[in-house]
Amino acid sequence: MSYCAIVIVGFRCPDDIVGCVSSLREMDGPDHTIHICENGGDTAFAELCASLRPLCEADASAPDLSKRGLATRVLTLSDGKTRIFVHRAPGNLGYAGGINAVLDHLASDPDWDAIWILNPDTAPEPAALKSLKARAAQGSYGVVGSRIVLTHNQRIQMYGGRWRRWIARGWNIGLGEPASATPDIAQVEAEMQYVCGASMYVIRPFIEAVGPMEEGYFLYAEEVDWCLRRGSFRLGYAHESIVHHHHGATIGSNHSRKARSSFSVFLDERSKLLLTRRFYPGIFPLVAVSTLLLTTQYAAQGAYKNFGVALAGWFSGLKGDTGFPAKFAPPPARP
Repeated sequence: MSYCAIVIVGFRCPDDIVGCVSSLREMDGPDHTIHICENGGDTAFAELCASLRPLCEADASAPDLSKRGLATRVLTLSDGKTRIFVHRAPGNLGYAGGINAVLDHLASDPDWDAIWILNPDTAPEPAALKSLKARAAQGSYGVVGSRIVLTHNQRIQMYGGRWRRWIARGWNIGLGEPASATPDIAQVEAEMQYVCGASMYVIRPFIEAVGPMEEGYFLYAEEVDWCLRRGSFRLGYAHESIVHHHHGATIGSNHSRKARSSFSVFLDERSKLLLTRRFYPGIFPLVAVSTLLLTTQYAAQGAYKNFGVALAGWFSGLKGDTGFPAKFAPPPARP
């Protein structure tokens, strides 16, 4: 029997993940498993397993090892049927790297027909997965998104996204609408160019045809990149799939420009240019200028430290740097 593999990538955020899994316990079908890739190391993996244990029964099997070096512990939710695979990554693989590692783990299993990527700081409503699956079955959809509702104000974060190539920034379709608003779904699907990575239902044929996520960004723009490579697959929107989102709670990207983490600022600016170079090389020089000018928004709001970080990220993107940024590498251990 086919099933959906729910994929969550975390980095030292066990409370967020426990909250998300608690919501998934109430899921109203269809069949699914849960895969969590912990990018934060051995201690974070142990803390995550300990935090999940109150929601679970005893281990269903001993740890095993996948081909990407994931140490995997298998648990079973207290509903007695949903299995949770908690994977310890061999290092910080980034967002796409964590998802791709789970895809490698799943590769030899013929029974899964889709993955559902969720941010750790989300809380899906019970019908969310069922609605995504139903929408995907209605046409040649490769990726389907949810109604993303911001937890703090109960307003829409987005129905889907449109990429504004000249300034290398996304536009959230539906941003600020009441959570109960009813959009024109056909219009949303006609306008959208990517699905929000906080809730992204991706069918197996799409993954097999398009390939895995691009890992070079490390963080930000991966879902845009994936959707821009979709070929003949359509992007869908499932309005009855409601996912509540704390938006950026894990990495500090939801606050004011002054309070944002340096890591998120750097990668946000870098990824914009990496994506532009890949998909819109003809306008790259103009976009480099426009994005440089837009970094001054940090200075205008008094976020002078992050203005410097944004400039560093912009320059890194200009050079074409990829992967984990060396300037954020942890210091060597003391002897």
